Amino acid sequence: MNPRIAILVLNYNTPQLTDPLASYLQNILHYEQKDVYVIDNGSEKPPQSATHRLPENLGFTRGMHEAWRIASSTADYAAYWFLNSDVGFEYGDDVLSNLTDVLFSSDEFAQISPQFNSPHKFMEKAASAAQKVPYLEPTATLIKSSTIERLGFWDLDLTHGWGVDYDYGFRIREAGLTNILTNRARIVHKEHQSIKDFSGYVERAASEMHTVLTRKYGSGWEKIKRMRKVVPVILTCDRDHTLTSRFVESFCSVSATIEKPVVVVDTSASAKLSPEFLRMVQALDPGVVAIHPPQASMNFYESVQDAADFALSTAIEHGDEDSYYLFLEDDIIFSSRFSDRLGQVHWENDFGFLTFYLPGDGFGGDRIDPNRFYGTQCVLFPRASVEKVVSGKSEMHAAFPPGYDIRWSRYLAAKGYPLYATERSYVQHLSTLSRLHGHGTHASRCFVP
Repeated sequence: MNPRIAILVLNYNTPQLTDPLASYLQNILHYEQKDVYVIDNGSEKPPQSATHRLPENLGFTRGMHEAWRIASSTADYAAYWFLNSDVGFEYGDDVLSNLTDVLFSSDEFAQISPQFNSPHKFMEKAASAAQKVPYLEPTATLIKSSTIERLGFWDLDLTHGWGVDYDYGFRIREAGLTNILTNRARIVHKEHQSIKDFSGYVERAASEMHTVLTRKYGSGWEKIKRMRKVVPVILTCDRDHTLTSRFVESFCSVSATIEKPVVVVDTSASAKLSPEFLRMVQALDPGVVAIHPPQASMNFYESVQDAADFALSTAIEHGDEDSYYLFLEDDIIFSSRFSDRLGQVHWENDFGFLTFYLPGDGFGGDRIDPNRFYGTQCVLFPRASVEKVVSGKSEMHAAFPPGYDIRWSRYLAAKGYPLYATERSYVQHLSTLSRLHGHGTHASRCFVP
């Protein structure tokens, strides 16, 4: 027998959507053990299908909380399906059956969502029947009653609903449970049908989210959106203070969303470090600073190559088994959308690396041909890839020519790791000349400012 589910539809001034939806849920949706609750959230004209009316508009989160309170006090349910009134079931009538099958297939699964059109692009396409994701947009989320009993409800201070996904997804992960997106179900979200002044709503909701989540998690609260720690590994040198200062300023604009950096100072060009450069290193707020000395047996070019390998070997001494490492060169600036794009990475996918920097017009797609790759300005490595490069250094150097971008990409590809690029460039190369080679530039022509 299927578990008993309470379907909770919150309506606010959308009777033209809610009444057909309620009829569909009652009469067409394939699922027997269901009870449909239509909660009117203080509308001027409630829908005919309303089962309960609230005396005033409580906002999204508190309205859904009241819907849950009503249902949970009426009967015992195995899970609650929280539905916006502006959803459609154009992709089939087995959505709830499929959600329930997957959700209750593991004690670890806390909540589940179907795929749908969303500002959070990962919500639009699941990679499997049970893809683990950092959070779920609360549009059609099915949540086990045991999850709510254990963790409580959404944070009621997030009245507009913004930030509920980040906060609850994080609380679930911290409890050792998982958020699931499934490819076995899809719906359509018609979006914002009950909001008249959308720009004003966005401003209020975003401000509330930032205030509440900053209070709970600190100024770097955006970290809770990710399933993995991201440890920046910055390779820098004391050669061009103008470029380095621009990099430092730009890095500080995104640093709250990642861990404290491992800063590797390469002294291949000169063993002396100026006070101005040291102040810039300090401004990066590093967790670790390591010095790479000139290599006596190598020329300048070879010593810089060694510095890059040294940076990766230093990095894996820090972080944990689930950490990712963001290798950065110090002559870039970051896109205003960099942190958002980093938060959209599919952390469960196996890959050699993901580059956020696309030289020129990019690599012709998201999958990189290792023989065409160059430019390690901003590259995200899973820990396993870093360990592979570090442990295989001798083999890698024997098999592939320098530079380190060529060696890393071709070696990882030879070991069966796919290499990926973002759809646009989320960092820009600042140098008009390569500081290593002294000539040439590979600025991106597809940079997102």
